[in-house]
Amino acid sequence: MKLAVLSDIHGNLEAFVQSLDDMKDQKIDGIVNLGDAVGYGPQPEEVLNLLEKKGIPNILGNHELAVLDKKNSDNFSPPALRALEQTLKYVTAASMRYLKNLPTYRKIEGALMVHGCPPDSPTDYLNHMSRSEIREIFIETDFNIAFVGHTHRMMLAGYDGKDLRFDPMQEDTVQLKSKYRYIVNVGAVGQPRDGDPRAKYVIWDSDRKILQIRRVGYNVDRVIALIKERGFLRRDAERLLPGIYPIGGKFINWQLRTDNQIKMLKKGEKYWLKLSWHMPPCCLE
Repeated sequence: MKLAVLSDIHGNLEAFVQSLDDMKDQKIDGIVNLGDAVGYGPQPEEVLNLLEKKGIPNILGNHELAVLDKKNSDNFSPPALRALEQTLKYVTAASMRYLKNLPTYRKIEGALMVHGCPPDSPTDYLNHMSRSEIREIFIETDFNIAFVGHTHRMMLAGYDGKDLRFDPMQEDTVQLKSKYRYIVNVGAVGQPRDGDPRAKYVIWDSDRKILQIRRVGYNVDRVIALIKERGFLRRDAERLLPGIYPIGGKFINWQLRTDNQIKMLKKGEKYWLKLSWHMPPCCLE
């Protein structure tokens, strides 16, 4: 089976539609979204309607939790709270009923699907965890492969019962090894945070044990204009620009990062992955 796994559309209808168009040429058998269809982006209602119209299985993300109950936004930053307020203006009662029925995880073709962290957390961030904490997830669960989103950055974690290895998935395809169990972070369709504005998703070929990484261009300028028009933050527009990534409340050009910025990014044992996934978050979002 060839399954397209996407996450974090974040109200970016343009990126979502272009990703769906890209899938038409990939001969896929199914699609699943790993949550955070809303938040930050200007068209949350349209994205939810399209997910439902297409019959795409969806999962509860931390932004859906916050939309359903603002008490679930306690860990949101002030800008994320502002984005939540704007999102609520555009989500209808019918879509709220749709969100209330979303599960925190799914199992498809023997794979575990969850927004944040296995086995069923919409809110925990894998890139906030130590190597030992990631290893414990593998030890305490029995999945062979799990797919997650939430971090907005692609990464593959593999565990063979002894060694824990990571791959930033920068190639177009990744061959999975039978002796390993995996957690696959599929990146983000609507708001990547890796300096590359293209929509990202993964196609999992369960028969051939291959991950195909898809990077899809779309009209970023159109989305930026709509973000401004609908009252979302300038920050949420700037995040879509090439090479731009927010760190410590400031935007840096990730493609032109300085030695001092790299030292800052490497600081602290808690952030344990290769540099491409090693960027500490400004705050919980």
